[in-house]
Amino acid sequence: MNPTFTVVIPTYNRAKFIRKAIKSVLNQTSKDWKLLIIDDASTDRTRSKIGKYMYHPNIMYHRMEQNSGIGKVMNKALSMVDTPYLVQLDSDDWLPKRTLAVLKKYIHKSRKSTALFYGNMNIWKVRHGKYTKSIKVKHKTFHNKYQFLKYNRWMVSPRCYRVEALHQVGGWDTSDRYEGRIMEDRRIILRLIEKYRVRYINQILYNRTKHKGQLTDSKMKFRRNYLRKKTFKYYLNRWGKKYKAIYGYKDGYLVIRRLKKVRRRRR
Repeated sequence: MNPTFTVVIPTYNRAKFIRKAIKSVLNQTSKDWKLLIIDDASTDRTRSKIGKYMYHPNIMYHRMEQNSGIGKVMNKALSMVDTPYLVQLDSDDWLPKRTLAVLKKYIHKSRKSTALFYGNMNIWKVRHGKYTKSIKVKHKTFHNKYQFLKYNRWMVSPRCYRVEALHQVGGWDTSDRYEGRIMEDRRIILRLIEKYRVRYINQILYNRTKHKGQLTDSKMKFRRNYLRKKTFKYYLNRWGKKYKAIYGYKDGYLVIRRLKKVRRRRR
């Protein structure tokens, strides 16, 4: 019988962290999973680090021919997944033991039109190989697509997608000037949320790390802000031009402070 979940670990030069991610899948209380590791042409010791786990019949490894970016990596994963649900696990993060069991419980009591399940997460700082809990991030229910469009906290995690819905919306968008390397998480959810339901689970289901390898320079902030504005404008236009965005900045990133109703002139 085919499992319910494929946990997808996209990775690039995360040899120091990837074993912790893999072990967190192996340690799940629910064994209803496959694990697919997609290596985006790493140049470090990633392949040797995961070699000891390749004995497992439910663990698969694929290496991209060249570094392609997260959007193209996730589309490659989508083409390989044959389970009903896909859970994305970044290679420097890890799952609490009951994540898949909780997700499965909520899937069974949710409508078939639900395309995304997500919960709360802990953020951990990593220094010299030691993990220190920093903050707990509690997400929320989005009652409409506009609430998600202007959501400016950490991106929701874990992201458990219904695979059929991902196929229906065409997967991850890689048509932008950065070929899907930036904001792929927000943009795939925007594709889904305009057609499908999403469900929030008020439990800690993900552990995310902060470390030196994630530092964002001013050039990357410029790129992110450029794409954020293009994305915001695109969806506000696509959704009928009902609102105008009032922009601001949070920690150097462009955000929608509020949405102003557009008044139509009477003819």
